[in-house]
Amino acid sequence: MVDLAKRLARRARGKEPSPIRELLGYLKVEGMISLGGGYPNPDTFVFDSIDIRFKGGSTATLEGKELSVASQYGPSDAHPALKQELTTWHKSKDGVALGGDQLVVLNGCQEGLFIMAYLFTDEDDSIILSEPAYPGALSAFKSFTRNFVAVPLDEHGMVTSELEIILDRLADRGEKLPKFIYTVPSGHNPGGVALAQDRKEQMLKVASKHDLLILEDDPYQLVSLDGGDLAPTIQSMDTEGRVVRLDSFSKVFAPGLRIGYASGPADLMHQFLLFKQSSNLHTSMFIQATLQKYMSTSGHEGFRKHIRTNCEFYRKNRDAMIEAARKYLPPEVSYNIPSEGMFVWFVLPDKCDAKRMINEQCEKLKVLLVPGSAFSTRGGLTNCMRASFSMVAPEAITEGMRRFGEMVKAEMTRS
Repeated sequence: MVDLAKRLARRARGKEPSPIRELLGYLKVEGMISLGGGYPNPDTFVFDSIDIRFKGGSTATLEGKELSVASQYGPSDAHPALKQELTTWHKSKDGVALGGDQLVVLNGCQEGLFIMAYLFTDEDDSIILSEPAYPGALSAFKSFTRNFVAVPLDEHGMVTSELEIILDRLADRGEKLPKFIYTVPSGHNPGGVALAQDRKEQMLKVASKHDLLILEDDPYQLVSLDGGDLAPTIQSMDTEGRVVRLDSFSKVFAPGLRIGYASGPADLMHQFLLFKQSSNLHTSMFIQATLQKYMSTSGHEGFRKHIRTNCEFYRKNRDAMIEAARKYLPPEVSYNIPSEGMFVWFVLPDKCDAKRMINEQCEKLKVLLVPGSAFSTRGGLTNCMRASFSMVAPEAITEGMRRFGEMVKAEMTRS
């Protein structure tokens, strides 16, 4: 198994558990009279009961002891009832059986990105990731390091043959290797591509060869636009304890609730737990209780059915964008058709300047995309654009793509 101690960043070494939080287990002892914890008394809480109505007509009520638990301080890893739901959900979804000490509920996957970089990167360390890269990850990672090793992305995800060449070259030169590999295997934001199965296998082999961790950030796993079975996760293929996986409910439940979870080797999840204890104690118990109520009320298959219905909605939007791209964009513009997620990545002719296009034509043509430079670790991708089809109706997508086509043609004429 992976030796964790030697990998930790200087700031994370020697971190000790909260002495008060470590006493929580004693509260479960029958007949215990606790004079220790400084918890507010539940009799002082403002809620009497909370009724929740879900789409489809099902309802749930938080009251009595359940409401007191949801309103009170809780364990740093997870609401106990939600942890049970999530371990069952994870096993059904990915075929991975998690132990009770292998899961930590987060304030969305974004917190997981921050924690991972906090734990493992000092200023002189680096992280290996794809180019283009998710800007939220870059933002989190840049809190601790500005050093990135970029690997190209194509229609099958991160080009792992290049990953191996890059790491072999660094090793041969005796240079310091990156602290971990960051990957978005499904519906890549912004690339809109999925990591092929053979590349997942190669990524694990390369990580083992160079003794690296892998951060598998997978918020779009369930946003499957073409149906079919879920692809095996990198975590499910890991036999050496190298993978930390981030699962999010933002894309399939409600992003404003900010809830997701990290899972992985117990010793590594313990480090996540220590971070939670020192930063925000735990993810909101009320939000965790709300998700648990929905999962138990709808049932896991009912939840998956709701997600599949949403995917049909997104598929119509994707199809509208691809059809309009074929109709309105010049043939020099290339793109892939995403099978997951919410994004299409457009590559324009080399001399096109995406940022200039937006600055000079966005207001006039009334169409907005994100210039590719926002997704670059090194100031590149200046001729690329990311479009999202999640928030706009098919008719508006078609018109938006027509306007984008005008923007591209004007830029091509100019350049």
